[in-house]
Amino acid sequence: MSQRLSPRRWFWFSSISFALVLLPLMLAMVAFSSYLSQAQWLAYVMDTYTWRVVWFSWWQACLSTVISLSAAVLVARALARRQAFVGRWLLLRCFSVALVVPSIIAVFGIVLLHGKYGYFNQLWTWLGGDPQSYVYGLKGILLAHVFFNLPLATRILLQRFDAINPETWRLSSQLGMTSMDLWRHIEWPHIKGVLPQLGALVFALCFTSFAIVMTLGGGPKATTIEVAIFQAIRFDFDLAKAVYLSLLQMFFCGFILWVGLRLGKPIDVFVSLEVSVKNMRPDRKSSLGIMADTLVLLLATLLVLLPLMAVVIAGINTAWVDVLLDLRLWQAFTNSLWVALSSALLSLLMASGLLLAQRHWRQRFANAAMGVEWMGSIILVVPPLVLATGLFIGLSPHVNVFAINLYIVVLVNALMGLPYILRVLSVAYLKIARDYDRLCSSLDVQGWHRLRLVEWPILRKPIGLALALVAAMSAGDLGVVALFGSPDIQTLPLLMYQRLGSYQSDAAGVTAVVLLGLCLAIFVVLERLLGGSGDSV
Repeated sequence: MSQRLSPRRWFWFSSISFALVLLPLMLAMVAFSSYLSQAQWLAYVMDTYTWRVVWFSWWQACLSTVISLSAAVLVARALARRQAFVGRWLLLRCFSVALVVPSIIAVFGIVLLHGKYGYFNQLWTWLGGDPQSYVYGLKGILLAHVFFNLPLATRILLQRFDAINPETWRLSSQLGMTSMDLWRHIEWPHIKGVLPQLGALVFALCFTSFAIVMTLGGGPKATTIEVAIFQAIRFDFDLAKAVYLSLLQMFFCGFILWVGLRLGKPIDVFVSLEVSVKNMRPDRKSSLGIMADTLVLLLATLLVLLPLMAVVIAGINTAWVDVLLDLRLWQAFTNSLWVALSSALLSLLMASGLLLAQRHWRQRFANAAMGVEWMGSIILVVPPLVLATGLFIGLSPHVNVFAINLYIVVLVNALMGLPYILRVLSVAYLKIARDYDRLCSSLDVQGWHRLRLVEWPILRKPIGLALALVAAMSAGDLGVVALFGSPDIQTLPLLMYQRLGSYQSDAAGVTAVVLLGLCLAIFVVLERLLGGSGDSV
């Protein structure tokens, strides 16, 4: 494609992408501003409940981050040392699955294990103890956050461990260094640079968590800002309070993003889990180290695998025939599939238009090209529920938002998936621009021919991974759907949540298995169909 910036089709395509990204954000901001005068600011500021919610949001996020990172360091180090570990393949596959498991399914699995009548309490009762109730509240929230964040943090840290030069291990072996020496002089200096950015990422994910806190919060004592926004709209219909809480959430998210940017460059969360080089660590044959690492890896496998197994087992019950014959299930299935695919495609179109503009602007308009990179960061400042709240307030006076709820859900999910797609595709787009722009310009290879011959072979695998990630996340979304959902139009996560709330545990179990199968099928089909064979996760 020529580098001349004459008006072309790419300009209009990129303009539409910018409009799709900016207009919803502007509408949300305008909607918030219209309620600023109605907000009882002094009453909100003096409200002790609000600040208790703010404190709990920070406290649970801090605890979740510390526990997740501490456990991830142990697991990643054990994986780096035990490349011949028998259950290594199973653990890595479980980590891959945990990335696309909907929050509501993980919560269901954790309740099945740790609830008052869960498997662990049944075992404890059989051993002679009294049933313990600990899953609802802070402990349950921490369990669920570690389930999601441990695999993510481990995969990033494992790459840092595996990037240590093999010659370093040979030299340390010659020097007779112990395991503690290796940690202090080699491993810790190698991973400490990524820990601040990784901590900021995990903290942001925990701080904006909705489905986990909504289902495991256990009441006013364990409520976050996101849940308080939902309650202000759906239960109290206090839109002014929802605006106040949304502005608080945006301020805190902006602060977290600023801290993350100050700590360094963004980390790559889409690296492979496979190890390409076998290290020659001198501590890999230590008997004590083997026992400790085996215990750590076994616990990590059980932490991720047991909730998924519990969900599958719960789905095998006497109600599965009635549930599978229920028309509501398949209507929700169809809606979830439509939302997933539509969100992924819309997000891909947005990202493609933004990256196309960046490619054309990078030489002559460097600041504008850099602005494209900030687009994804801006989205991170506005969590899904906050953006959905703004759209709800802005559109309510003009249209029936519950009649177009799925379209709003698609738009919000597409915007939320934009930072991930930009992260996955930006490297490939820059490679194409660097290696092939001049050649294509000199050969006059443009349009469809450039896309088919030059760009598609390079972009195919990243596009497959990006679409699979966004589609799987959209299929399992509960936060935005819970805000806009109605009895007539449901998705699988909302249907499952309603069945759990009405104590239809057997029906919820079957629904959970269907939802889990849908998310995994979407991920595998899109990644393999578009990206080709190979393990990208």
